Amino acid sequence: MTPVGNLYLQSSPDGLRRCAFLGSSAELPSEDLFSANPDTPLLSQAVNQLREYFQGTRQAFSLPLNLSGLTPFQTRVLIACAAIPWGETRTYAQLAESIASPGASRALGSALARNPLLLFIPCHRVTASDGALRGFAAPDGIRTKAWLLRHEGLRVENGKIKSQTGVIP
Repeated sequence: MTPVGNLYLQSSPDGLRRCAFLGSSAELPSEDLFSANPDTPLLSQAVNQLREYFQGTRQAFSLPLNLSGLTPFQTRVLIACAAIPWGETRTYAQLAESIASPGASRALGSALARNPLLLFIPCHRVTASDGALRGFAAPDGIRTKAWLLRHEGLRVENGKIKSQTGVIP
């Protein structure tokens, strides 16, 4: 159990393949991340790194990620999103520009909605241009996104980021 709910992890020989909140729209086994007995070294490392993240001692993950099965555009979006540092945010437009796809904010949002590796690819760090928090694939959606951003030191009020490090107005 994490402070924001149970997580489901899945690995493959090529890396971590899935990190999703149980109870979200994805149909996943109902097992508790931290009481489960990870059966591979990679899953064990993932559990340890998530513990450290929630304890506030880890700001970046260092595991191989398996993004197979995604389109080239989705892969570019998720790789760019993974580069957003702890405690910083980017707008959808900024992220689209960073992958040389200005004007693709909606397509980018769709790609982020399909993020198979929540937290490891921190799509919670992407906001609307006015700082408003938009959808997040967790049982409590925006509340969970706000909690994660606060955990990373950002100020969130009324569903908006009030202090945006790394975001150019």
